[in-house]
Amino acid sequence: MKRHIAGLACAAMTVLSVPALASTATAQASDPISALRSQFKTGLGVKTVDTTKVRGIAGNAVIAKRTGVFQFGASGIRASDHTGQLRIKPSDLGLNGETTTSEDDQLTKLLTGMTKPERVVRVKNATYVSGGMFGEFLPADKTWLRFDNTVGATGSLSQLVNVAEPTTLKALLGHATVKQAGTYAGKITFGELHKVSPWFRASLGGPLPRGAAKISMSWKLYLGADKLARRLTTSYPAGSKDAATVDTSYTGWGSKVTVAAPPADQVAKLTELEFDGKIEPPFTILNTVRN
Repeated sequence: MKRHIAGLACAAMTVLSVPALASTATAQASDPISALRSQFKTGLGVKTVDTTKVRGIAGNAVIAKRTGVFQFGASGIRASDHTGQLRIKPSDLGLNGETTTSEDDQLTKLLTGMTKPERVVRVKNATYVSGGMFGEFLPADKTWLRFDNTVGATGSLSQLVNVAEPTTLKALLGHATVKQAGTYAGKITFGELHKVSPWFRASLGGPLPRGAAKISMSWKLYLGADKLARRLTTSYPAGSKDAATVDTSYTGWGSKVTVAAPPADQVAKLTELEFDGKIEPPFTILNTVRN
């Protein structure tokens, strides 16, 4: 088990009830896109829970879990706040507290951070990360690290598809091969998602890897009577023999949600990280499918 989980860590390194507030317009929406757009009111949002499994890692093990919220504005998603954690312990990664060089010490910090929760707050295109692997390298007087556009390291191991984006939902439904009683299913490529989804692009933490555009993702979407998403499952290759499956639930559509950027004096810049750059921090599992 230790060997399998440590292998995943190495691969990653190279690689969250319809409420009473739901509007009448939502209940009467004629299609899922209209139902989603009816939710776009300032200060309202939806809660999500992601569970990620990888087939081939000790059978079909849960490797990550993430919970959070999306906050809407008049035109769509305004902000989000998610906390994710990998399902690994320090002992799974062979951490024993012994270091011999500066590089060993940095690797130990990075792996230790991978075992801790990571909170990611996004307000428009600014991202603030607290905890997780980056938290190990923050200055003593800072608790957050600012990025331009990412969903964090755990986000790359969570749901890559965001059905709270109208463009993404439209693309999925356009590829649906199953359409029955509130259930849709089909396949879509990473390349197609990259074109339509800001969330997917942020999940990469960088350019779409060469050859990844053709990777096919299977998906299944379940809608409530109000035509809003209740559950989404996605599955795609994660290496030559493994496959990642992410199961996301959606609750509290129309509930009050407030997401705010952290205080400026608690936010560090990338240049302030106490990190020498010799160890490359993981951002995405897409690197495992380059070949």
